[in-house]
Amino acid sequence: MAIAGGEPLLYPRLREVVEFVARLGLKPVLLTHGGRLTHDLARDLAAAGVAMVQFHVDGGMQRPGWTGKNEAELNELRQQLADLVWEAGNGGRRRGERMQCGFTVTVFRGTLPYLPRLLEWARANVRKVRQLTLVAHRAAPPAAEPERLAVTSERMYEELQEHDRRFVAAAYLPGAAAPHTTKFLIAVQLASRSRLLGYLGPRAIEAAQTAHHFFKGRYVDFTRRSPSTRTTLLLGIVDPAVRDALKGLARAALRRPLGLFEGLCTQTILLQQPLELVDGVVNPCGGCPEMTVWQGGLVPSCRLDEYRSSGGPMVPVRSAEQHPALGRV
Repeated sequence: MAIAGGEPLLYPRLREVVEFVARLGLKPVLLTHGGRLTHDLARDLAAAGVAMVQFHVDGGMQRPGWTGKNEAELNELRQQLADLVWEAGNGGRRRGERMQCGFTVTVFRGTLPYLPRLLEWARANVRKVRQLTLVAHRAAPPAAEPERLAVTSERMYEELQEHDRRFVAAAYLPGAAAPHTTKFLIAVQLASRSRLLGYLGPRAIEAAQTAHHFFKGRYVDFTRRSPSTRTTLLLGIVDPAVRDALKGLARAALRRPLGLFEGLCTQTILLQQPLELVDGVVNPCGGCPEMTVWQGGLVPSCRLDEYRSSGGPMVPVRSAEQHPALGRV
């Protein structure tokens, strides 16, 4: 369950909210820009049960001391936040569990060239950073230039693949109104503490989700523990991509045998394409994974303000001729 805002760190009873969500058996995930997070507060939130802190850090934000920095330069700020959560994140947890850390970055056309630097930074922090979410910037462009402001998940994927041909997505989510669009692309990196081994393939993702649903009755977004070598070996039975990664681990062990005792980590790279208009129709994500509660029902969280202000989702119209009662839009 996401605890968002505004800025949730401003809320004086935040710990009570976290404890309430944790008592329900859910994983509390805090969405924040992190500007007010201190070491003491991070330890307090870890003890309360926060499963993950997802920081939003990008060059489009006006942060004191960081204004005008590009995405590569902002990796210094991301490192500070990741280190803070790592140092404070095991308060009151069972052995092997700790508060996780993730980052969200809004990607503009001008920041596309920095995506490889973001990926490299995330890989270097594979133990500390569980997830990197790259969200395509959406805007209403001039009618004559519909492509000018658009960033798509496919374009971000191309940028990352040009940097590293091994980078491959293993799961996706299409658009609801336009199934040919790709709203989510998910890649899962498999690494030891010292090196990238490879990626989980589609069969590994499917097997892991199916098994988790069979035993737990629900699908999994992230786990509180890093995967064991034994679990990863089982995924290699069904997934050739995992077998290739484990071969890389074996080759590395021949050169440095102690590397076998480093353990394995997974890191999710999520490319997300938010709400958009396709041929004049709103195109949400198919089977929205980020629903929220509104008046006893579930609605997409990205459209909650429309329900609050208008009682339901807003419908785009092109002209007064199509909808005379509404006037020109």
